[in-house]
Amino acid sequence: MPRIHILPERVVKKIAAGEVIERPASVVKELTENAVDAGATEIGVAIDDGGRTLIRVTDDGCGMSADELPLAVAPHATSKINDEDDLFRVRSLGFRGEALASIGAVSRLRIVSRPHEAGEGAEIIVEGEEVRTCRAAGCRPGTTIEVRDLFYNVPARRKFLRHVGTETGQVTTQFARIALAHPKTAFMLARNGRESQRLPGDSETRARIGQLFSPELGEALIAFERDDAAIGIEGYAGRPADSRSNANWQFTFLNGRFIRDKYVQHAVKEAYRGLIDPNRAPVVFLFIRVDPSAVDVNVHPTKIEVRWSESNMVHGLVLTALRGALRSTDLAPALQTGGGRGGHRPFAMNAQAADNLRLEFADQMKQALATAVDAPPGAQPPSGFLHGATPPSWNAPSTVRANDDMHDDPRAASPGGSRHSIPSIHDSNRFGSPLAAWEAAYGHAGDRSSPSPPDQATPGDAGRSGSADALGSSGASGIRARGAIQLHNSYLVCETDDGMMIIDQHALHERVLYNQLTERITQGPLASQRLLLPETINVTAAQLALIERAAALLQRVGLEMAPFGKDSLAIHSVPSVLRDTDAVGFVRDLLDKLESQEHELQAEHVIADLLAMMACKAAVKAGDPLSTEEIAALLAQKDLVDKSSNCPHGRPTTLRLSVRDLERQFKRR
Repeated sequence: MPRIHILPERVVKKIAAGEVIERPASVVKELTENAVDAGATEIGVAIDDGGRTLIRVTDDGCGMSADELPLAVAPHATSKINDEDDLFRVRSLGFRGEALASIGAVSRLRIVSRPHEAGEGAEIIVEGEEVRTCRAAGCRPGTTIEVRDLFYNVPARRKFLRHVGTETGQVTTQFARIALAHPKTAFMLARNGRESQRLPGDSETRARIGQLFSPELGEALIAFERDDAAIGIEGYAGRPADSRSNANWQFTFLNGRFIRDKYVQHAVKEAYRGLIDPNRAPVVFLFIRVDPSAVDVNVHPTKIEVRWSESNMVHGLVLTALRGALRSTDLAPALQTGGGRGGHRPFAMNAQAADNLRLEFADQMKQALATAVDAPPGAQPPSGFLHGATPPSWNAPSTVRANDDMHDDPRAASPGGSRHSIPSIHDSNRFGSPLAAWEAAYGHAGDRSSPSPPDQATPGDAGRSGSADALGSSGASGIRARGAIQLHNSYLVCETDDGMMIIDQHALHERVLYNQLTERITQGPLASQRLLLPETINVTAAQLALIERAAALLQRVGLEMAPFGKDSLAIHSVPSVLRDTDAVGFVRDLLDKLESQEHELQAEHVIADLLAMMACKAAVKAGDPLSTEEIAALLAQKDLVDKSSNCPHGRPTTLRLSVRDLERQFKRR
């Protein structure tokens, strides 16, 4: 049996080096961070063969004396901390004292350095952790570090290095990360003897982003800031149209250090939920400032992971700041002409998209929903609207009163009768009397639980109606409803203050209905439509059990079903908003959705799924012709709902084409 023994020092150093130095990009990261800590204003990086044969980092920082160079390459030697208490208030990028020793253990290392106040510099050469030379040398103030033949003495590690192009790409990524975090510092990158990037110092963050990626991206980003007593956030958010296929375009910096943090990543994902395809990732640049004592950066040798003392607070502040920036910006993408990135990508609803909708609903409505779900089915809903919400206009899709006596109204059970429901732009009498339509949705104007009807609107509500008097007005998005036209019975084209806008009528109506249903469900049960004759559907025993478990939740959205024999289900009532849809088909889709959930049914998840399905099925469809008044009513709702630039599934609802774009296409510019 093997006996326990102490490993040789050379083996120990190589093990330690393997934790810190994974590839050439790791060397570039460690050396550039040291240069920043040295107070450099100019940093140059040069690589050959993807960093395999040469990595050189030059800076004009404070430099090191001849006496300090041997210590610099010794393990756990550093000038950045003094005792264990300093580990809990780290202000520098480096502090572990491992980088140079680890690099020297697996390469041929040469360091030339000179303090600004010294008359001459010094040079040290290390090969495989053995110091070969340490002598005086002539050089300019600052430090130059050369790393040659990386992993020359660790063949196994060298064998696993990737293609030159891949390693070069990794080096470029590390270079971009350090340059983004320090826009006041000048950077230069050269590859195989040719300069590939030069970034001037004293830049603004937005300008540095444009220098590293593209000026167009830098200009399109949405800037935002958030300063709390303990945390400061500067951020630049990409528009949904600029989303990417992976999260590599999400950059988070903590006190100048690039990090990856699950709390921040989750906050970013939540902020964009419902705005982008769930299979896409947004472009985001976050710069977070906290007191060093509030975060532990001594978690991993690469220092890319951190632990927060108040992780929930960080998550909440990032989410609030980012969501606020997105909500305060018109996110409708510009229509790309010529060979640009025109059009939107096909979107297919999948399990991930459904889960995103559930989480969006839970995030916004969890507290209010708990009250609604716990209330008995016949309970009177709370009066009034949610705090800060604005009642929808009379002739546009709006919410309903849950205490309308649907079951006692003989017309409710009549196939040709009028039904109380969310007034849809598909209603046959949807543009009758404004007051009549309002009372159909909210009850009599004298009811204190009903919002003010159009003819009793307060001055603050003036201009919010989609009636004919407002057809020529412009909303917050600059839409002028007068003259709007419908193309192919699917798209609406209207004039804006700076050009024109093309709107997907189904996607926009779906967003409007989803938001209104979400708001309404927090006030009480949705109105239901009792069927004159119950419809039946064949189900399995497992599906019957699912319906029984979710019965109370289904009643909250106006869906009432009961077993009808051993293998059938009778549908007695459906949500009023779905009165013109196939009840059996809707229930089949619902059963499929419930069966696909792997975990225990949760109230907010079930209702979010239902509301998403209801909004999609009740919304006006592509191919449905709309009248001028109906178009105006739908457009009037665009500025009254959150996230109107995207449908609940993340597809864009609108595209913009500016006058400048038109003039360019017609060669006027």
